[in-house]
Amino acid sequence: MDQELSVIEEQEAIKILSEKQESHFLDFKSKDLSGKGLQKIVTAFANADGGELYIGIIDEKESVPELIERWEGFKKLEQFNQLIQNIYEEIKPVPQLEIEFMEIEGYECRGIVLKVTVYKSANIHYTSADKVFIRKSAQTLELKGKQEILNLKLSKGLISYEDQLIGNYSVDELLESEELNSFLKSYSPRTNPEEYLKKQRLVRKSGAEILPTIASVLLYADLPSAILPRKCAIKITRYNTNEDIPSREHLEEQITVEGNVLSQINTTLLNIKRIIDSLKVLDETKLVGANYPVEAIQEIIVNAVIHRDYNISDDIHVLIFNNRIEVRSPGNLPGYITPDNILEERFSRNPTVVRLLNKYPDPPNKDIGEGLNTAFQKMQEMRLKPPQIFVEQNKVIVVLPHESLAAPEEAVLEYLEANNEINNRTARKLCGIHSENSMKAVFIRLRDRGLIEMVPGKLGPATTWRKVER
Repeated sequence: MDQELSVIEEQEAIKILSEKQESHFLDFKSKDLSGKGLQKIVTAFANADGGELYIGIIDEKESVPELIERWEGFKKLEQFNQLIQNIYEEIKPVPQLEIEFMEIEGYECRGIVLKVTVYKSANIHYTSADKVFIRKSAQTLELKGKQEILNLKLSKGLISYEDQLIGNYSVDELLESEELNSFLKSYSPRTNPEEYLKKQRLVRKSGAEILPTIASVLLYADLPSAILPRKCAIKITRYNTNEDIPSREHLEEQITVEGNVLSQINTTLLNIKRIIDSLKVLDETKLVGANYPVEAIQEIIVNAVIHRDYNISDDIHVLIFNNRIEVRSPGNLPGYITPDNILEERFSRNPTVVRLLNKYPDPPNKDIGEGLNTAFQKMQEMRLKPPQIFVEQNKVIVVLPHESLAAPEEAVLEYLEANNEINNRTARKLCGIHSENSMKAVFIRLRDRGLIEMVPGKLGPATTWRKVER
């Protein structure tokens, strides 16, 4: 194993010691950390949302004469070998991680600290004692009992709640549902309801009975909320305020949308459109109608419905404020998905719902996997700030802010503050402008104001622009 040592400046070390606080994503441990203790923390991060562990830093609760003295690592790299072996040889399966050895320039006497960056995993990781840990806030907690581990598997998407059987709803009731029979009228090839349910694995044998799956209820039962043991509706709430935390006096309207997933999506979108059509937002000096891109709202609602964790008994909440729309979906992001990679990676918690919803004549998830990308694109085209994605208290929160992007000229100048030059293609993507000529006109306006100039020697398609140094 390659062991490279990074030498950092004193200020960077001080920043680590003073500004970083132990949290859901960060832990500090002394060099006396045992192999078993290390396994607990690493598996807990991998089983939750990932995180960073520094080994060789004294707990902030312990009193030291100077802050820098909290940095107390090993003198030699080889002294970490046993700890590293505990990760790679004892944890099953081995988590994805990176290790970095760090030493402070001029403070070699303080020793070497090991930084372990653990990535969120789609697997469940076990310690050598066959135990499962998870990170919650700044704590490393053991999951005890089969149900807790089962819930973790469901939240990660390792097993799907949608495939579980349900006993209080008969196959005969499902066969008579209006939604299933209406759907099959347009389904090709022509199939009777019983044959369709069997082929799609929406009913299975359990002992002497044939029972429907939760996915079949979500898709085709006329009122899933009355059948499933967990909440599965959508609540739309209108608050007449811009406040981050609204009070009851701000509440203007609340609607509960029930029904199968397609009905929920369609009814929710109709209600959101009705509400935002009546919204007024402040534009410079006057009130104007709120102008959200319908496609962005649709993609985020569809994404929430098809990817939410149905094992959690909670509804999807759509909160409509004067200056934003928030969509709160139950459950963490599945598998290895994080807010940082959500636009590039794909992982479906409810693949049966996703696949069969796509079989409708005009499916709401027509471009599977492109939902959030479309939302970002449409917000940019309408010159609004991009959606914001958070994971908070077992919920995925997507916020559509009604805030204008900077003008194209401002966006170009801001880009050139951090970069030496910019071309037409990059600028169009940055500004949400499709036409090369329209983007060229922006460059010309900035040139005429003496703010930018063409980079010499780059012509035609290779043309780039740079800031004029004053």
